[in-house]
Amino acid sequence: MIDAFERDHTIRHHDEDPRFTPTTADTEWISIFGGDDPPWIIISGDGRILRNKSELAALREAKLTFFCMSKQWMHMSKHEYAWKLLRVWPEIVENARLATSPMLFEVSGGKSTKVDLIRLP
Repeated sequence: MIDAFERDHTIRHHDEDPRFTPTTADTEWISIFGGDDPPWIIISGDGRILRNKSELAALREAKLTFFCMSKQWMHMSKHEYAWKLLRVWPEIVENARLATSPMLFEVSGGKSTKVDLIRLP
C-alpha cells in the first residue's frame, strides 16, 4: 500500500525478497538485512521479536533501525490499518531519517497514532 504512493523510498515486503521464504527464521532475515549496504529500515507487525531474547540479540547485532507496530494494529480491520498507517507514515519516515542505528521504535495504533522510541534494558 505504501509503495503505491511512496517515491522517495524503496518499500519491499519480506515475501517479495527471493532470499526468504515465509518460514525463514526471524534471526536469519534480521541478520541478512543488517548485512545489506545500506542496511534496511524494518517495519514489523510482529512485536514478539522484541520479547524473544535470540531475535532481539540478532536485531541489536544487525544494527538495524526497527519499527514495531503495537498490539492494537493486530486487531484492526485492513481498512482501519491502511488509513492509520498512511496517517503515521510521515512520522515513521522522519524518525527513520533522524535515527542513529540501531534504534527501536514502537508505532502505536490507538486513538492517536504515534511513533515512540523504545528504551530496552
